Order: sequence, then structure tokens, then C-alpha cells
Amino acid sequence: MSTARTFRSAAQGDLPFIEGTVARLRLDNEDLCAEQFVVVEEGERAVAFGRIKPYRRTFELGCVAVVEDRRNQGLGELVVRELIRRFPQRRVYVTTDIPDYFQRLGFVCTKALPRELSEKIGRVEGNLRSGVVGMVYWRPCPSGQPVRQAGRRAGQAGSQEERVHDD
Repeated sequence: MSTARTFRSAAQGDLPFIEGTVARLRLDNEDLCAEQFVVVEEGERAVAFGRIKPYRRTFELGCVAVVEDRRNQGLGELVVRELIRRFPQRRVYVTTDIPDYFQRLGFVCTKALPRELSEKIGRVEGNLRSGVVGMVYWRPCPSGQPVRQAGRRAGQAGSQEERVHDD
């Protein structure tokens, strides 16, 4: 049986769902804006989301969440892969307290983080989460296609809509 899933950019109407889920799961709630998120829908139901969070000089992949009744079905990985695909710079950073999950997806732990992400870890460590580390994934740059730099159209997770089929 095949389940059709649609990735789309979040809309303003998705913010109550995103904000509620972020609060419930104790994810990064700093400066939540709909245009930073992608949403996975099954039919008319939002079942997962993730974020490309802009800073002044870099971006961060974050707030990956899957509704409880759809977990352990690969949706989180699909969201991470889609965010990597849309990421506006070559180095894809994440701050997380579940590094094993992101290592499985090709991220590596690093202490060489942009200052803004190191400062974020300092803000959340012990308050929101503990054991937070910085990780990076090197996104290949397709030949002939420039990768946008931080600050240019900051915070837009992209406007592409795409269907994904899972068996």
C-alpha cells in the first residue's frame, strides 16, 4: 500500500499547530515564523514539520517534529532530507540533544560552530534541554548552481511543493 505525502511551505494557519507541538516537545521556540517551516501532509492532515531558522550570518536546521501516531515510520528522516535539500548554504547546522539520530543521517559533531549557534546552545543548555551539541552536514553543491549565502531571503524554507510516495 502506498501513502501519498505532500511537502509544502507552512502557511500562517499552520502556526497554532507548530507552536503547540514545539511547546509540547520543548523544541526551539525562538522567533517562530511560518515561512521558516516545511510541513508534511497526509491528505488534509499535517503530520510532521521542520524548520530552517535564520540567523544574521548562518542558518540552522531544527524543530523536526512528527505527530505521535505517525512516529517510527521514517517521516522525521524525510523532513530532515527535505530541509537539507532546501538549505540555503552548504554547511547544514543543527543543535540537538539526540546526536545519534542525526549521525545516522550523515551529520557529525563539531565544536566549530558559528558564534550564533554556540550562543544558542548556551541559552538552551540546562533550561530547555541538556546534553545539547552542535552538528554539521556538508551538503554537496550541484555543479553550476550557486548556493545562497546567509542573509539573502533569510528564513524562507522554500516554496516548492512536492509529493512523496512511501511504500
